[in-house]
Amino acid sequence: MSWARATVFSRLLCLTLGAGSFWVARHLTKLGASGLEDVPPPFILLSGLAGLGFLCIAVLGRYPRPDTNH
Repeated sequence: MSWARATVFSRLLCLTLGAGSFWVARHLTKLGASGLEDVPPPFILLSGLAGLGFLCIAVLGRYPRPDTNH
């Protein structure tokens, strides 16, 4: 496993996707709390984890890539 460097465009895209994922998690939490819809907790958790993953790529600027040498 090697770490590849992300381009500026992909870092900005990941920052946008991370913020959007956190917004979706917050929206689903508010929707479930209001009682309008029953939102299962895994949906909220997965959107939050996706947001963390995207933000890690945006902040660190690197992402794991499988080695093709083996």
